[in-house]
Amino acid sequence: MQRKSYEGAVACLPVTIPYRRYSTNSAQWWLGRALHELIKRARLQPKDIDGFAVSSFTVGPDTAVGLTQHFGLSPRWLDHIPFGGASGVVALRKAARAVQAGDADVVACVAGDTNHVDSFRKMLSTFSRFAQDAVYPYGSGGANASFALITKHYMNSYGAKREDFAKICIAQRDNAMSIPHAMMKKKLTLDEYMSARPIADPIHLFDCVMPCAGAEAFIVCREDVAKSLNLPSIRILSTIERHNAFPNDPIQVRGGWELDIDELWSMAGLKPSDVDFVQTYDDYPVISMMQFEGLGFCAKGEGP
Repeated sequence: MQRKSYEGAVACLPVTIPYRRYSTNSAQWWLGRALHELIKRARLQPKDIDGFAVSSFTVGPDTAVGLTQHFGLSPRWLDHIPFGGASGVVALRKAARAVQAGDADVVACVAGDTNHVDSFRKMLSTFSRFAQDAVYPYGSGGANASFALITKHYMNSYGAKREDFAKICIAQRDNAMSIPHAMMKKKLTLDEYMSARPIADPIHLFDCVMPCAGAEAFIVCREDVAKSLNLPSIRILSTIERHNAFPNDPIQVRGGWELDIDELWSMAGLKPSDVDFVQTYDDYPVISMMQFEGLGFCAKGEGP
């Protein structure tokens, strides 16, 4: 079945609460800061928010339901999206459908986490039942070891070198330097990248996701609502979502986007060569490289 367009639904007012390496504040505090800033900039009241989507790994034991009480909201559409780096896209597409269906008029999509000293290690030890039973007890806590295997396999299969992954990490740091509240304040050089301490071979320090505290938020609403609030907005041309793709692959060499990529471009009415800005999710450089390939910007194995 052909997916319907997102006509009439728009996204607007992106808000960032500047990140910190560590914070003694709770995830609820960070989420609340982002929501408060969103409502203030939109010149709305809490009662105007009738849709609420939340993403957080560290908000427990609360869920989105509990946060409505903390924040004085009474939404008629609610979602809790614990999908990590993919949560922004998932929240966007679900909120847009809710707006189209009339289930909500103004949806606040908010994501945030805290990072106390040693809290990340503790979270990893109980991250999932699989982590508790089959990963953490064997000294392979967290994603570093898993992505080291993926990275090594990709390097062996396609001839990628650490210098190739360095290009992604260095470019990301350079791009971030133009943002006033960027957490990393100095450029990353190739020498610094190459000489950084190893974490899980072939992954070194600057390949890794850095735990931190911060929050993000944006609004999804009808286009006429955005205009009435005098908020610049963007249209949503196309999205796809896929979970547990290719479960029989012994090691990940592709992502779920490869199952729906033709539909993504067809729905948008575009092709890869039409795109002049690409932002991939960078949990580790090898995954960014796989996304460049799988989304059609180059052939498989040409990422390096």
